[in-house]
Parts: sequence; structure tokens; C-alpha cells
Amino acid sequence: MKKPVTDFRTPWSGIRRHHLHNAVPFAQAQEEILAILEGKVVVGHSIYNDFEVLNMDHPSHMVRDTSTTRHLQHLAGFPHGRRSSLKLLANKLLNRRIQVRAGRRGHCSVEDALAALDLYKLVQGAWEQEMERRLGDEPTVHPMDHYMQDEFWPDEVLTDGSRKPVREAKRLDGTKCTENP
Repeated sequence: MKKPVTDFRTPWSGIRRHHLHNAVPFAQAQEEILAILEGKVVVGHSIYNDFEVLNMDHPSHMVRDTSTTRHLQHLAGFPHGRRSSLKLLANKLLNRRIQVRAGRRGHCSVEDALAALDLYKLVQGAWEQEMERRLGDEPTVHPMDHYMQDEFWPDEVLTDGSRKPVREAKRLDGTKCTENP
């Protein structure tokens, strides 16, 4: 069921009304996203929000949400059960300042995605061992084999095929967003 957009959540999404004027229709975007993510481990921070907006149920054993794992909380020295922001975790564990100039322009999705992936990599071994114990006899997924291929990352985010951001990464409004080369 199609619903009107009532809140663009611009401080987080960077999206404004004018961005939707010539946008891909929701059903098409949803279909393309589902096809891209099929069979993939999805790494992100608070990605349950994204799945909800997309009306999508991704298998829980194929989701690595850095906002909910106890491994990162423990590594950061935070109390058990605390949910920490991506900004705080990136600063504490990666020594990386993100979302510094977001303000009214919104977060940089590329900067956020790279931070979540790098946080995941810090605890990948322990996380995957835990997943194997939980799954028991079910086939295990090895996320290193399932990272999205570079073809899905914007060209301006890649340097020589690496996932290291370059300064040209931009928000929807064209402003630079990635300050950590």
C-alpha cells in the first residue's frame, strides 16, 4: 500500500521533498533492493529502520546490525544492554569522527555505511562464531564472501578498487560528506 511521505527525516536521511520529484518509484526501488540483498549478509547500524521502511524481512541470520551487538558494546567498554550511536562507536573504536557537519544537510550514507562495516570487521570473528553456535546444523554464512561487490558502491567512493572513501563522496545536496580519506 502506497503511503504519502509525512516526514523526510532530513537530519538523518539528507532527503528533501525535491529529491523525490524524479525519483525511481518505490515499488521499483524496493524490487531492486530486494534483488541486490538476496543471499547477502547485510551490515549496517540500526538497519531495522531501513527494513521497516522497505516493508522487507531479511533473514535475521543474514543481518549484522552494529547497533545491537554486545560485542561492540563490550569492546567499547559500555554497559551491557546499552544501544550506542554509530557516531559514538566510530569515535571510540575506530578513532573516526563521522557525522560532524551533518546538521540540516543530513548524514552521509556512504560515510555511515563504511563506519558500520569497519565496526563489524573489528568483531567479525566473535560475531560469526556466535552465529555458528546459534544456527547449529544450518549452513553458515561467511560474510567476507558476501560483502557487496564494488559495482554497488558509487564510483566516487572508491579508490583503486578499495573501499576507502575519497573526499569527493557527497550528500544528495552535493555537499562533501566524507572527511576521512
